[in-house]
Amino acid sequence: MSENIKDKWSVWTAKIFFDDGTDFKYRPVIVLSDRIILCIVMGVTSKEKIHRHGYKIKHWEYAGLKTESWVRFEQLEIGSDKFGRELGMLHPDDIEGIQRWINDISHGHSRYKV
Repeated sequence: MSENIKDKWSVWTAKIFFDDGTDFKYRPVIVLSDRIILCIVMGVTSKEKIHRHGYKIKHWEYAGLKTESWVRFEQLEIGSDKFGRELGMLHPDDIEGIQRWINDISHGHSRYKV
């Protein structure tokens, strides 16, 4: 059973289904919480540079990502069977930055609209 446990702040690929539910893509996600059956994750994108609303991961290579990436403010619950492979762990600087960013958003001190 322990092989299903995902470490907080680990970066994985996971099946993310399109809005219409007909197909999916493996996308990078950051694990926030592991409840064995469901994990709460945040989405990661390389396209956020267009919108500038997410948290820019400073140490994206350290995290195992292939390109400059941003964290999107969305929380998804994903079953443990939907995970692909582990890419890495976030750098401590990025963990601290994301925690500050989430705190700013929750207190209305961010340009990011929820």
